[in-house]
Amino acid sequence: MIVPDDTTETGKPRAPWMPFWGTDFMASTLGWSVSERGAYMVLLWAAWEGNGLPAEAERVFRIDPDIRSAWPVLEDKFPIAGDGRRRNPRQERERLEMVELTNRRAQRARKAAAARWDATSIAYASPQAMPNECHTHTHTHTHTQSETQTEKTHLIISPVDAPSTRRRVTIPQEALEELWDRFPRKVGKKKAMALMEKVVREIMREIEHDEPTDALIVLGERIDLLAHECRTKEAQFIPHPATWLNQGRYLDPIDEQATR
Repeated sequence: MIVPDDTTETGKPRAPWMPFWGTDFMASTLGWSVSERGAYMVLLWAAWEGNGLPAEAERVFRIDPDIRSAWPVLEDKFPIAGDGRRRNPRQERERLEMVELTNRRAQRARKAAAARWDATSIAYASPQAMPNECHTHTHTHTHTQSETQTEKTHLIISPVDAPSTRRRVTIPQEALEELWDRFPRKVGKKKAMALMEKVVREIMREIEHDEPTDALIVLGERIDLLAHECRTKEAQFIPHPATWLNQGRYLDPIDEQATR
């Protein structure tokens, strides 16, 4: 699908998926032809991806040849909003809800990450008395060899190191490629791709999801925010993707002013 060049000119974060309510769609298009419904779907997706449509009808017609003939029934579905772009009111409500949901999930992920690192610090700090315990065991002859081995095993293996029985989910390569395309500066792809997969798995653990869909959404939204923040910066001041990921910048608090 061809989208007009300026459909992201407002700089707002692009949503990677669009909610679709089939029953409502059919009810709102009763009496329409299949061609008109198809053109409506194309425009809905173009508006979702491009954060609205251009105000000029001729520019909207460039998206698909069939839109021109269907425009008499489609125009009212995309009134011109206060920012000068055509927007579907229902779609914009869904977009706002999705962004709020994504922000809530990201906030949960940040809190869970902080709690995890606190717990890890405690786990590493607490075994300071281990050397004395080990020394005592070596001089206590009442322990059997198997008991001593069990105690050593308990000292060596912590819950963090214990092998996991959870199924390792495959992160779709095409999803990572799509995230890569959204970075404002494309340098060091190989390292960035590996780090993105690592980050997606980390987010999956934090939000306790066994599938990567929501984690990909969370990371994608953060990359979109980075691109939005860097839209007026010179290239040398835009971080490399690998650097940004390595520094955990995807966990930074969201600057509400920067998203406007």
